[in-house]
Amino acid sequence: MIAEVKSIDLIDHENWAYWPDDVEDFCVAAEAMIGPLGEDGAEIFSFEVCTPKWFSKNRLGLAAFARNIVFVSEYDEQAVKNLVYEIARKADGNSWNEVANKLSRYLRWEFEDYQAPDPSSV
Repeated sequence: MIAEVKSIDLIDHENWAYWPDDVEDFCVAAEAMIGPLGEDGAEIFSFEVCTPKWFSKNRLGLAAFARNIVFVSEYDEQAVKNLVYEIARKADGNSWNEVANKLSRYLRWEFEDYQAPDPSSV
């Protein structure tokens, strides 16, 4: 099974019509809708698009993890989309759960860490 990107959008902005005040100093939230190739369904994979300059000023202390962040040197919609498509193309597995777990190494999957309720405890 392989993944298919259905859409990639910015959150809390005018989608890709957004333009930062400083193309080398910004951070925006984004999400990709990704599902199994050829199927209608998709799940949300979230991430942030930031420049190193913004990250250094706003999040970097003595130490910092940078999971689920796409770093770009300047605002470039196509570069971000190309990266997400490339990650999705490389994610394959025997089940959707396996594929989604591979994608979640890079993007925050909406079902990451989800555990179905134990029917015996209900």
